[in-house]
Parts: sequence; structure tokens; C-alpha cells
Amino acid sequence: MLSIGGRFTLNKVVLSSLPIYLMSIYKTPVGVLRKMESIRRRFFNGADINENKMSMIGWEKIMVSRKKGGLGISSFFAQNRALLFKWIWRFRSKDSSLWYRVIKAMFGDGGALDNTGKFARSSTWTTIVRECGNLSSKGINLLSHMKRKVGNGLNTLFWVDSWLTDIPLKQLYPRMFALDCNKNSTVAEKINASSISCSFRRLPRGSLEEEQFSKLIEDVNSVILSVSNDR
Repeated sequence: MLSIGGRFTLNKVVLSSLPIYLMSIYKTPVGVLRKMESIRRRFFNGADINENKMSMIGWEKIMVSRKKGGLGISSFFAQNRALLFKWIWRFRSKDSSLWYRVIKAMFGDGGALDNTGKFARSSTWTTIVRECGNLSSKGINLLSHMKRKVGNGLNTLFWVDSWLTDIPLKQLYPRMFALDCNKNSTVAEKINASSISCSFRRLPRGSLEEEQFSKLIEDVNSVILSVSNDR
């Protein structure tokens, strides 16, 4: 019979790794996740499938990280979401891939990551985007942890991407974003243009618009593009 240490090792190395491939592509139903956790829990406790055996420690405690007093067996729910969210990271970081171009063609330059409503059709990508939105509704904004490093500015959207600060410029300067007729312009297009306002439908007017415009000019004037690619 395996010792508790042996069961712990097999649990973490084998049972936790078997479903990774499918969990990295599809959102796993909650009922399936619970069943998978039940299998891991019973194996760790040395119990048969139909046996009700009292455990020495709660399974939720075991799944907690070692830094917080647990044994560091990550929950299948957390694994599934983390693996799905890696696709968002790939979309943001690999702009030259065929997969990126397909998503961009279907859902726009931003991949519909800022879509808080319903989608016309369901797909693997829209499921991932919805899960990202669900996490944001619970106070964890995944996208806020991603920021573009601008090089030549050719692959970074001036208004939409977080590049100058941790917040997109369309949120920092909403009145200027509303005035711009080219909302998907790149950083390179804006910086190299004769004026930031050359694509505006009209010049800023009124105290609030003029204040935002002056601050935007001040921020953008400090930007110096290089020959390296954006990343």
C-alpha cells in the first residue's frame, strides 16, 4: 500500500496532469471539475470509490499554496481558468501568428476582450473572454496586469492597448477618444502624424476637452519610438 507521501506525489504529478491538454483549450463544466476533485481526494485519503473515509485534513486546505499553509495541489478550477487565460496572453503577445490573425479578423483588433455584453455566436474564444469578464466582476482584472512595451509602435493600438500607463488612453481621455474618427490607429500613426488631433472630427472645445487634450499632448510628447518591435 502506498504511503500518504506516495499518494501525494502521484496525486500532484500524475492525476493533476492528466486533464491538462483538454483543460488548456475548453472550459470544463463545474460538475466535471467536482467529480475530478472527488477522485483526487479519495485517492489521497486512500479510500475506495464507494468508501466514505474520514480525512485527516480538509481537501480545500490541501489545495492551498504552501506559503499559506497548504500542500500546494492547485484546484482543477484554478488550473482550467489559468490555462484558458494563457490564450489571452498569447493573443496580446504574438501578433504575427496565424491564430492571432484569425481571431482579429473574426472579433476585431482587440479580440473583443473589452466586450461586456453578449456575443452573437458562441465559440471557444468567446468562452475564454466571458471567463475573463467573470473574473473582473469579482475584482480581479486580468488585463490590467498586461502592458505593452512599445518599440516602433506599429503593432500597438494608441487608444485601446495599455502602453503608456496601466490604463488604456481611451479610459484616461474618454472625450478625446470620442472625438477621434480613427479609434484603431496605432501608436506609430499618432506619433508620426502632423498632430494628434488631425484625425479628430473637430478640435477640442470647452474646459474639460481642452484640459484632456493638453494633458494628452503632454503625455505623448514624452514618447520616443525605436526601431525594435513592440512586445
